[in-house]
Amino acid sequence: MTRIALLSIAAILMTASVEVRAQNPSAEAPAASPSPAAVGDTTLKPGTIVSSDNAGRYARYIPGAGKFAIAHGFRMRSIPERRVEWSEGFRHATEKYSPQVTLDADDNLKNYIAGMPFPLIDATDPKAAVKIAYNWHMGPFMPDDFSIAPWSSNGYEADAANGNKIMPKNDKDYACEQFEFLRFAHRTDVDPRPTIGENSMGVEWKAKCNRWVVDVSGGASEGAGIWVRYLDPKHPDEFFSFNEATRRVRRSAVNLAYPNESCRGCHQPFWAYALPKTENYLYRLLGTTVLLAALNTDDEPAGFRTTSGEGLTLGEEPFELRRAYILEMRPRFPDSSSSSIRTIVYIDSEVYVWLAAEFYDGSALTATAMPLWRTRPSAEGGNLFDLAGSFYHPEQTGSFFRSLVPVHNEFKQVINSGNVLEGAFNPQMMH
Repeated sequence: MTRIALLSIAAILMTASVEVRAQNPSAEAPAASPSPAAVGDTTLKPGTIVSSDNAGRYARYIPGAGKFAIAHGFRMRSIPERRVEWSEGFRHATEKYSPQVTLDADDNLKNYIAGMPFPLIDATDPKAAVKIAYNWHMGPFMPDDFSIAPWSSNGYEADAANGNKIMPKNDKDYACEQFEFLRFAHRTDVDPRPTIGENSMGVEWKAKCNRWVVDVSGGASEGAGIWVRYLDPKHPDEFFSFNEATRRVRRSAVNLAYPNESCRGCHQPFWAYALPKTENYLYRLLGTTVLLAALNTDDEPAGFRTTSGEGLTLGEEPFELRRAYILEMRPRFPDSSSSSIRTIVYIDSEVYVWLAAEFYDGSALTATAMPLWRTRPSAEGGNLFDLAGSFYHPEQTGSFFRSLVPVHNEFKQVINSGNVLEGAFNPQMMH
């Protein structure tokens, strides 16, 4: 067996249990939690239902957005931790390309083609944080193409008379009728691999919304848009926006700031696939922890249920204890509006999906988020990942919260179909 193959196999076997030495966190940063075995805590056994009745007992394992959801009727069903296999294409790309990947003096990736950039994280490496960030952004959950119709940020609040009854806030919904995503580079599962054609423009990926709807009930629209990410770490994202009133397309550079409610709860940069440009942020590894995470939900959309007697309520999904890296993100080039903004994101140490996030302005916690993932078989073996649901809770808005995928309307989500084509991203086609 080749050295490259051995390296990849070792990575798959070891990433879930690797210990990382924490750097000194800031005073207001969350503390790293030891594993259950380290403290002799064996009370959270498979089959345990975590609900509002016993959430306090297991609070150390529950993300902030999960605590809010549980307080309004959500239930976490504990299941045994399992190994989540990467897709066969991603595993093969990691074997082939990872030994050549390094960082330059500015912490930019060098010689990266596809697969996991850094399958082994050295606990003593001063670059561990940025390497984890690259593994997150290039990880096995990233699709080669993706489409969902619609993709929306949906508003909800608890019924004043019954805290477990959930009321849709349709006037807070914000939907894209058809969202499409296509990777031009770093492709691992759909031909052509690893790059589409010559890619002379150096595109990493493109994403498109055919029509943004700001008033779902009335159908009012804000137009359409195409978002372009480039491989060059110094090349800002570009956005092509189409205004329905003027019938014009406008091109602009985009350097996303941190999430806030002005983006209608989209909680960028934590959409499933259109992740932040790694090089725009500084990263600090605060340690590791163990938390409950949903990697294979029962339902899609996940987190909600509708019953004839109760209407819309929060449901029950399977969760497992997962080891996660605690990663702090701060803008590399802050302006007056983002100088005190930071995000704590919890990254699974095996498959590098994000499991929870906390948003801060200075020492004040402003919002929390928790995704609900669903795995499905890859055509060549292993797993692909869908974002089946999410909870996002702005801390200052009481019982109000959001979900990133539709819950009170139908939707269709397709991963790695090969049917998302380059021609879909022509700005002139938005007219």
